[in-house]
Amino acid sequence: MPGNRFQQAPPDVRPKVGIGILGYGFMGKTHSNAFHTLRYVDWPGAAYPELVAIAGRTEAKVREAATRYEYQGYYTEWQGLVEDERIAVFDNVAGDPTHVDPTIAAAEAGKHVICEKPLAIHATDAKRMWEAAERAGVKHLCCYNYRFVPAVRLARDMLSRGELGEVYQARFRYSQQWRHDPDADLPSPAGALRIIGCHAIDQARFLVGEIASVSALFSNPVTTSERRYGGDAVETDDTVASLVQFQNGVNGTIDASLVSKGRKNFLAWEINCEKGTLVWDLERLNELQVWAARDSRNAVDGLMDVIVAESDHPFMDYWWPSAHILGWEHSHINMLGHFLHCVVEDRPVGPLAATFEDGHLAQVIAEAMHESAKTGRRVELEAGARV
Repeated sequence: MPGNRFQQAPPDVRPKVGIGILGYGFMGKTHSNAFHTLRYVDWPGAAYPELVAIAGRTEAKVREAATRYEYQGYYTEWQGLVEDERIAVFDNVAGDPTHVDPTIAAAEAGKHVICEKPLAIHATDAKRMWEAAERAGVKHLCCYNYRFVPAVRLARDMLSRGELGEVYQARFRYSQQWRHDPDADLPSPAGALRIIGCHAIDQARFLVGEIASVSALFSNPVTTSERRYGGDAVETDDTVASLVQFQNGVNGTIDASLVSKGRKNFLAWEINCEKGTLVWDLERLNELQVWAARDSRNAVDGLMDVIVAESDHPFMDYWWPSAHILGWEHSHINMLGHFLHCVVEDRPVGPLAATFEDGHLAQVIAEAMHESAKTGRRVELEAGARV
């Protein structure tokens, strides 16, 4: 057919933001996928995320990851990412002990910084990271990605608008099963509070507000002090149970477990309010259960499932037609897309995304839980909780 010939696609002329990632494992794969996907789902978007370099200690693995995830190259030391002038965003998805020094160095070098949760093992280190990023004047993001699940954001919007009235009670939990077998290999040395409980803490703060006091108990029915991960000791908290009081007077619970047989990845919460109730869990992440008071003609005596996948729901302008549901990976895409817009457009990262301040506060609360369990007493957090 005349004129039916191949024509070269026009070039992508969007400004480029250079990305450097430390870590090539599970989360390196997750974040790399997100940056690739953002190039076309967020169109035209704020910028084109250019995958400049990936870094890791084992050369054979990081070299393979550079090819697999389509980075231009790789470094075997994190300092290479910090010194590379092509990189504007430093994304730290390495193991928890490697969060602090590389991220501070990157911020001090003027790079915008992303760091996986928990921000640091100790609250003092998390505060150092937050303060370093603030001094440098760079954008900073702590990866509490569940803030970017459409159902979670819709719940926050409903609560913020006062649609359900006063909050009466809130319960948050995160349960998994992977420590149930005492003879199985451990995928991480982290205990229940550090590896998953911090997500429950962040969800509580995000949806209900700052926490004023905690009273906590820990147990280790499976993990003894002799258990090892790669030769090193592991954290023995298999379970965490805590009572919390929020600054707004709401009472609640936060708990975490790594010995909940049958629970694969069960982050869940229920918020009971003056005019209704909200319920959500990660294993059914597209559904928000809602009971909301209406006039008698439309009253429903029980919770209704809302499939949060319509065009007017949070984040769905990135995605698919009506009721085409999302998956776990989309929360990371939504989160990193938000961060890139904040970098390019010079917008604040919080309060919708977690900043390093939020990462620090999660660790302050976690340490208060440890103190409470150790002393057997309720621990009050500093007024304002923004310590």
